[in-house]
Amino acid sequence: MMRAIENSSNPSGRRRSSTANFDAGRTSKLPVVLIVDDFAENLIAMEAMLRCDEFEIVTAQSGRAALDILLDRSVALAIIDVHMPEMDGFELATLMRGVEKTRYVPIVFVTAHSPDVARMFKGYEVGAVDYLFKPIDQQVLRGKVDVFVTLERQRQQLLQIEHMREMFVGILGHDLRNPLQSILTSAERSLTHAQDDNLRKALQVIRQSGGRMARMIEQILDLTRIRVGSGLAIRPAAADFRRIVEQIADEFAGRDGALRLDFYGDMQGAWDVDRILQLLSNLVGNAVEHSPPGSEIVLHVDGASADWLRIDVCNEGRGVPGPLRDALFEPFTSGDRMRGLGLGLFICRQIVLAHGGTIEYESDDDHGTRFRILLPRRCAIETRPTFELRDAFGDGARMGFGPRTSRVGVILVVDDDPDVRDSLELLLTTEGHEVLSAADGDAATELVVARRARPDMVIIDYHLPNGAHGPIVVRRLRELLNRDLPALVLSGGPTDAEAGRIPLQNSAQLGKPADVERLLETIQRLLLASAGQS
Repeated sequence: MMRAIENSSNPSGRRRSSTANFDAGRTSKLPVVLIVDDFAENLIAMEAMLRCDEFEIVTAQSGRAALDILLDRSVALAIIDVHMPEMDGFELATLMRGVEKTRYVPIVFVTAHSPDVARMFKGYEVGAVDYLFKPIDQQVLRGKVDVFVTLERQRQQLLQIEHMREMFVGILGHDLRNPLQSILTSAERSLTHAQDDNLRKALQVIRQSGGRMARMIEQILDLTRIRVGSGLAIRPAAADFRRIVEQIADEFAGRDGALRLDFYGDMQGAWDVDRILQLLSNLVGNAVEHSPPGSEIVLHVDGASADWLRIDVCNEGRGVPGPLRDALFEPFTSGDRMRGLGLGLFICRQIVLAHGGTIEYESDDDHGTRFRILLPRRCAIETRPTFELRDAFGDGARMGFGPRTSRVGVILVVDDDPDVRDSLELLLTTEGHEVLSAADGDAATELVVARRARPDMVIIDYHLPNGAHGPIVVRRLRELLNRDLPALVLSGGPTDAEAGRIPLQNSAQLGKPADVERLLETIQRLLLASAGQS
């Protein structure tokens, strides 16, 4: 088998910047043109005709060598000789069209034969976009290549713009979470002390609107995670599905309509509890919104199978409108834009897919709507026990372990946003804690070193100024204090596994804006565990 001959032609010798040059209308990555011919002299001749600094030329002397290059590089255009030993051009094109990475690479065939309509049709059938006939005219060759190189450069620019747009949305969501955390925390604590009815109504509106905004931000960030990455990341843990569902019942207690829970069979398994709560909350919330007042919502969980759980969420009333049925799980699909962004069911489907399950629905005006989910009992090996303090949903009193005694202590708050620090200080001092605050890791270190502060725990933002990360600062504080200081990490970043990139023992993680009740419960669990009372 002939070895691939790779030749990266750039006679100017200039290095390209790794940053996109938008003013010049191009990206920094040069498009790649692949030339495949079993005769080295033909490769040299075409390379000489095309050599320039606008694109990179890579050559191969056999179909197999070309496949190796195609699987390793992104190619703007493949110029392939039809007549080659072992694997001819048509066979190579057929293999290219069968692989996802190379399926859409434009192919221009080169042949020494005179135009034959039947043969040309065969070439088009296997994926050719054009033909070149020997002897090759340099202007014709250069003209065809320039077209596809331009198209590739435009495609790269569009991909880069799309990536920047997704990252912008994620960063925007992160930056909105800090002020929203302050708004919700202040409104929640003010409600507990407000006596005036008009003031209470105004604070309730702030709380409800803030909660709706928080859900919208979370959906935007989820969409960013899905599109920038390869789907939602999940962190499965051993759990009792019945207890997960009972939390949903608590969430919807007191709303119009009755939520009936049905359980059958074994409810044990391993799932990402946060994501399953998000999934069920969205489906039940939709069922409540689209049901007649006073009607019954049914959430049925069938655990008869050893490998799967079947979950049905059923409601009465009108079915899904016809125009929405084919696109119900697509993003930004909603019958009422005032109720949200139309991302809820799209994210639900992504959660189910991330667990290795399926989701489908049936709906009509006579029987209402039923969503059916098939969920693997264990989507992955359990990575942590249910009692580990890793998230706010999967442990403690919310999982039915009963109430705990409270404990007050000295809490160090580290966040570069002064409003977040002030609102957390108000919340924590109201609960009886003593609060120390710092804007960054250096200020927190100074409190411990210069002022001899001895906090009982730290609440710290994941992202701190100058590229510092909260877990790294916590490790430094633990070394200075010579003890395992409990830590609550608040994260508002655009990636799902962000707060878990830097492992940190004896810690909990919450996303911004954190629900006040869950925030206080998590603080108590950390303080009690540190005191040996858990």
